[in-house]
Amino acid sequence: MRHPVNASARQRLLEAQRAESDALREVEANTKARERVLSRLAQADAKLVRAQRTLVRTSGHGRAALLLGMDEAALRRELRRADPGDEPAESSTTC
Repeated sequence: MRHPVNASARQRLLEAQRAESDALREVEANTKARERVLSRLAQADAKLVRAQRTLVRTSGHGRAALLLGMDEAALRRELRRADPGDEPAESSTTC
């Protein structure tokens, strides 16, 4: 690697390196912030699925979908996608 010949070229190189370092630090900080947000979102999604499953156990898929303003097939897909082996059986309770 060639070294800059004069002082102003060296100064420009140092400034570019500082800017690069600052930008990299900012990317790393925002990556960590994003990971924290994604973790919180995953926790909220899990709580939502648990609440939906409770509603389905209580009211059945059809009624739960109606109460949630969802298509019943979409609700079933969402619950299956969240945890395929843990979908509750259709409740016999009808309202």
